[in-house]
Amino acid sequence: MRTCHSLLALFTVILAYQVQSQDLMEVKALSSHLFVPYGEDVWVNCSTTFANETVYKSRLKKNETQRGPNWLAVKVHVDDWENSTLYCILDKGNNQHILSPTIVMAYALPSNVTIDLPTKLEEETQYKISCKVYDVAPLEYLTINITRGEDVIDSKSFEGPHVANKTTASHIYYYTAGRSDNSMNFSCEAILQLGPLTKTVKSSNITVQTYSLQEKPIITVQKWIENGTSVTAKCSVANGFPPEDVDLNMLIGDTKVDVNTVQKGGGTVEGTAQLNITYIKLGRKDLTCESHLFTLSTRNAMDVFIYELPTVSFALSRDIVDLEENVTAECNVTNNPETYDPDPETSDPDAETYGLFISVDGKEEKMEQGSMITHTFTASRRTRSLDIMCTAYMIANKNISNSSTQTLEVQYPPEFSESLCPSTFVFVEGKKKIFSCDASGNPTPTVECNADGNSINGVAVRTRDMSGIYTCQAKNQKGIVVKIVTVTAEYAPMSPTVTISTNVTIRTGNSLNITCHSDGFPAPMYSWRIPNDAEVTYSPDKSSMIIHTAARTHNGTYTCVTKNVHGQSEAMQEVTIVSDIINIAVIVCSVVGLLVSLVIVFLVCHYFWKKNRKGVYNLLGIERRQSPQKGKIKSESSVNKTSSV
Repeated sequence: MRTCHSLLALFTVILAYQVQSQDLMEVKALSSHLFVPYGEDVWVNCSTTFANETVYKSRLKKNETQRGPNWLAVKVHVDDWENSTLYCILDKGNNQHILSPTIVMAYALPSNVTIDLPTKLEEETQYKISCKVYDVAPLEYLTINITRGEDVIDSKSFEGPHVANKTTASHIYYYTAGRSDNSMNFSCEAILQLGPLTKTVKSSNITVQTYSLQEKPIITVQKWIENGTSVTAKCSVANGFPPEDVDLNMLIGDTKVDVNTVQKGGGTVEGTAQLNITYIKLGRKDLTCESHLFTLSTRNAMDVFIYELPTVSFALSRDIVDLEENVTAECNVTNNPETYDPDPETSDPDAETYGLFISVDGKEEKMEQGSMITHTFTASRRTRSLDIMCTAYMIANKNISNSSTQTLEVQYPPEFSESLCPSTFVFVEGKKKIFSCDASGNPTPTVECNADGNSINGVAVRTRDMSGIYTCQAKNQKGIVVKIVTVTAEYAPMSPTVTISTNVTIRTGNSLNITCHSDGFPAPMYSWRIPNDAEVTYSPDKSSMIIHTAARTHNGTYTCVTKNVHGQSEAMQEVTIVSDIINIAVIVCSVVGLLVSLVIVFLVCHYFWKKNRKGVYNLLGIERRQSPQKGKIKSESSVNKTSSV
């Protein structure tokens, strides 16, 4: 009650203020429109200058009326869905009235708001979003929004005519799902815009999960699988979303195999299966991979071929033959071709399963389809052994094959070749080198190389005296062959010999020829070191030079240098050039020297001639002539002294 009295006092103040501020208005409703929940009471107020002459008229039931000095209030019960107009009427007398209306409208908030949308949405697929608003009124003030997260993706506002009761409204919106919608909340909301009031009722949220499976699986496995083996097969699906919900199944024929699934980068899911192949009937089989994601599925298949490796039986008519003899090879496949199911891709049901070919020394010589082949060939190559191979293969896939090899020994007479026994053998003197000469042949031939009774094969040669022409002979049970081999020694140049055409001392103006020779192999090359400014003319190989007109500039040392790949050597020669005066003096001195020499020779000869004279001489007379006549007479022994000359 206190609240009501407070409100009435407040209305009194407001109405008094309005009456005073609007002298021309004698009565006025406080609100032109009122929205009231259906079944509830509401106070309707108006201001008036004469409260006692003012009344409210309405078809709604009035439960209570109150008046103030300048206002009138009435509480009415809203139980009509039709809009009701309440009139505040001031009776001025003389049938004159002043009216101020207030329209009262009943409303009802929705009893429920629902949204209908699948929780799992396939990407790039359109879905219907259905919103329903139950027991709402009035409909013309209703707006239905469809929200995605915080965003309104669609909206519908209802218009008249006025529906005089509660009603259920609905709205349908078609939406295309995308990857960005994953884990988003979708909802519907009902909004009643009641004048300045906004009433909102929302549905519960639906959290959606988007998914996509647009690509077929990719199968990775070897197409040809040997029976009795185990191989790994892989199946991968790209861009599946969400990848953790992608399921992979694999089958070979009608048999399901276990698949281990892992997630790869970029939304790829890969499944791995181990195929243990054990079949009684061989041939083409279907390998299938299926991917499943919620309501979606994709499938892919490929053919694999189950085979067994061909078993080969192979034999030769002879194991050892002479050169140019014939041999027959026979080869068979022992597998049973009936273990294979007929291939639906082959039009001929009697088509051969296997093929065979025979190779001689790596060269294919004969090929046939079927399980048996024979081939006769000639052993025409000089080789100690020939590999004869038979290969069995599957006609549908030549890479599936098996081989058997037999070795044929070929015998033939000896033969020399440059690679085994060169016609020329060169060694460097002083360096050890083994002389080697071999010959091809089967059986292995013996080889001997001789010159003047000396054997050289397998001997280390060092000196040039081992050079010469050798006869090499190769021999085995199939024949004998001979070859001539020249053995040559190479060595560095020997010390050169320098000769001149005249004396080492020549007069100016004369000519002089200087020649150099050195022994070496390969033949040495010649070069000279001569005095500066000396003009000479060389021979083409520079082994000699000519001084055409001797001059003092030719005086000096002339050095001959010889060189080849193994070394070099050199020798010097002094040359003296003199003028004509010096030549005369030299001649005079030479003549004088000759005469002096002759005198000396004469004196020496005379001395020895004199010394070699023999006999007895009486030297007494001489002594007497040499001794004074006085004194003692010498003894007889002295007188009889002899001298031998």
